[in-house]
Amino acid sequence: MLSTVEVVQVFLARLAAQDASGIARLCAPTVEWEAPDPNGVRWALGSRTRREVESHFLTLFATFDLEQLAVRQVVVDGGDAAVFGRTRWRVFATGEQVTAQFAAVLSVHLGEIEQYWHMPDTLAVATATGAARTGA
Repeated sequence: MLSTVEVVQVFLARLAAQDASGIARLCAPTVEWEAPDPNGVRWALGSRTRREVESHFLTLFATFDLEQLAVRQVVVDGGDAAVFGRTRWRVFATGEQVTAQFAAVLSVHLGEIEQYWHMPDTLAVATATGAARTGA
């Protein structure tokens, strides 16, 4: 069974590799979820299945190409981990580049992610995708 630190390390490696199915396999059968949709406008709250987690990341990776993932700090307290960093994405539809600060909180139990909160700079994402102008 992986420790909280190991789960976070594997999660970040799979995120950098844009491995949606690998990320989903790190999750418990049901994950408490709080994260924006890929264009950064609407927030998805509540429980998600592994399949829904995979679908979220597949949509994210079909919308954006991750060019850089820079982790500034990881704080672990038992089964909880907070990750702070910066990402740089390229929007496939427009070619526009998005740099966004983020914080993510993962709660790990028995080697699986049971809670995922992702708090990116949604204004930067919505502006780059055009969602801020259209009100999508």
